Amino acid sequence: MKILDLQNEFRELIAQLRHEIEAASAMGQFDAHKVSENLMCGLLRELCDWSDLRNLNREQVNFPGIDLADDTHRVAVQVTASADIGKVKYTLEQFLRHDLHQRYDQLIVYVLTAKQGSYSQAAVDAVCNGKHKFSASEHIWDYKELCTLAADAEPHKLQAALNHLKAYLRGVPVGLADDDIDPPLTPSESLTGNLVELYFPSSLYIARLSEDLVERHGKRRPGLWRTTIREFNYENELAVPSAYVIHSGNLVTFFDLTERDNPYKHLIEPGTAEEHSTADYCTIDDDHDRVFKSLLRFSLQHRLFKERVRWENEIGEFVFLPLEDGLNQREVVWQGEKKAKRNVFSRQFNKKDPSKVFLQKHLSFAADFLRLDDHWFMAITPSWFFSYGMDFKQSGYSHDHLSWIKRQENNQQVMNHFRFIAAWLCKIDDEDLFSEGGASDSFLSFGSPLTLNGAPSLEESGWRPLPTINEEDSVQPRRMFSL
Repeated sequence: MKILDLQNEFRELIAQLRHEIEAASAMGQFDAHKVSENLMCGLLRELCDWSDLRNLNREQVNFPGIDLADDTHRVAVQVTASADIGKVKYTLEQFLRHDLHQRYDQLIVYVLTAKQGSYSQAAVDAVCNGKHKFSASEHIWDYKELCTLAADAEPHKLQAALNHLKAYLRGVPVGLADDDIDPPLTPSESLTGNLVELYFPSSLYIARLSEDLVERHGKRRPGLWRTTIREFNYENELAVPSAYVIHSGNLVTFFDLTERDNPYKHLIEPGTAEEHSTADYCTIDDDHDRVFKSLLRFSLQHRLFKERVRWENEIGEFVFLPLEDGLNQREVVWQGEKKAKRNVFSRQFNKKDPSKVFLQKHLSFAADFLRLDDHWFMAITPSWFFSYGMDFKQSGYSHDHLSWIKRQENNQQVMNHFRFIAAWLCKIDDEDLFSEGGASDSFLSFGSPLTLNGAPSLEESGWRPLPTINEEDSVQPRRMFSL
């Protein structure tokens, strides 16, 4: 599951941070401590939902007593590499001396390395003298508290914290990177590709197809295995999830084929199911890489079918359908820079005869899978699909409609389509996490769009062509979209 992979990665990186701080302290290098203030600010902001947490040392150099604060949640944080009781007492003394206990109800002392096994509560109480409640067991944190918070964090929050942590563990201290010393003439910009990180189970299952099924398939070519299985299931009044592939006489799936009640038990030879590492399987050779990508696509098809998003094999795209066949629109609420609604299906009627459907327009997208080092990504290419009839068959005018709309859309509009689809995938991903019935066979999870930093800045207005509408086009949009 994606959430386990995220938790494991967070645990490894936070341990790496701890060891780097310890090594820097031993070498008398304390710049890393100052950098860690910003790092901890980002991590705690995501993991604790302290949305207004900020670094006070940016506002006032050597802010007394504390380093971070959230005025909304009335919480303050001291970030330190010193784990002894003396540092805790000094922090409390400064906190009280400057009346910060009047502004903040909670004070956290975060130890960058590792806190002591125990602290004297009596020593703490003597400093507080009844002015502030500070528990040595609850309010002194280190990496273990962060790991506990990460274990309970929502996936998108944990992913954001991970991204923040990775940015600060790039191997070059802030201020010493080449661009910091010798900055480019023009500022860099961030590029967002049409890629979202993809997560799937660490294991897949392989079993031999049953002899009866192999005999039934006969001399049909391998590409018709799904047809053979569909015919077999139809005759036996059975159905199976589409999340499988057939390769070399084997059925390959993320479903656990070793379980007695697995959905493919009637298609496989008993006792032949084996568990395999997905990382090992997809790297055997190019052929297995291709098979694994097919499994990802069929698993995505299985997942999206529940959301009324249908795979159109002829065009190789996933198409949004109305939530119910009789509905004329499907609107999806999504959160981008602000909350908005996106129309992903609309049925338009003939103006002269409203009883007749003139056009059915669907948002659609193609999905391709690629592996970069040890990470998998899904490339999303937004498009449009035009249909007719209650079974949503592709319109004969689909090509003309699509050509017109693509001539009118600019890069920003296409990017907005991508951002919506990526946000929608994350939304159903979160719903799966908390759904008792939907999580068991929803094998794919989706991360944030891939962003590349440090790209040269380009002035887009200088090379972006202005939209042009010729005489023929100027008539067509009115006919198609009633503009």
